[in-house]
Amino acid sequence: MCPPKVRFLTKIYHPNVDRLGRICLDILKDKWSPALQIRSVLLSIQALMSAPNPDDPLDPAIARHWKEDEGGANRTAREWCLTYACH
Repeated sequence: MCPPKVRFLTKIYHPNVDRLGRICLDILKDKWSPALQIRSVLLSIQALMSAPNPDDPLDPAIARHWKEDEGGANRTAREWCLTYACH
């Protein structure tokens, strides 16, 4: 069995999410197991959102911003949230 296809429809500023909303998460790729429940997938995504991994990015520019200025990257992420997710 294949992993579920999960992506963000809302634009998000995160080093592990690309401009198409695809998520860089091991359990959605090579670490997938049919024994995983959707609850586990969602908890893993939630954990990734709160703890970005700029060392394994889908968006290198955002990852670079995160590494060089984490506070600025967080501000940009908040701005994008207000702009794109709060409608």
